[in-house]
Amino acid sequence: MHDNPDIPINGRSECRDAAKSLILGALNDISLITQRLESELYDDSDIYEYLSRLAARNRNATIRIIAHDTRPAANRGHRLIHLAQNLPSFAQIRVTRLPDQRRFRESWLIVDQGAYLRMRNLERFEGYYQLDNKLNCRDLRKSFLEFWEACEPDQNTRRLSL
Repeated sequence: MHDNPDIPINGRSECRDAAKSLILGALNDISLITQRLESELYDDSDIYEYLSRLAARNRNATIRIIAHDTRPAANRGHRLIHLAQNLPSFAQIRVTRLPDQRRFRESWLIVDQGAYLRMRNLERFEGYYQLDNKLNCRDLRKSFLEFWEACEPDQNTRRLSL
């Protein structure tokens, strides 16, 4: 069996480039656990446009995002929040509520059950990613879905009608 090596990430620009590359290569599914929707990584016009087109051409595509706190991002008009507001059947954001969830300090981006980015130190943007590792993705995805079920819908992404 062929073992794919981790590709290390050190610094904000490497992390931004890796996250953007993975997202722009998505065909069906994106799962993200994040602290605060890190604007420096995910509030990007290319990402927003790509995900909007993905939703239009693939009605089975899904984006699931878990965050600890979306208020700062919502106040700044983050594009992923706009996406969840405009396409709620495609993109959903949930927030952590349990103490164990709130202590989780990593960030995971899982794409199409094969590629992933795992940030272990968000302050220094340190981590690694893999482009093709279905086994690790399966384990991360299982943990993600358990986490997802224990979270609650984010009130900051609800669209208010006046």
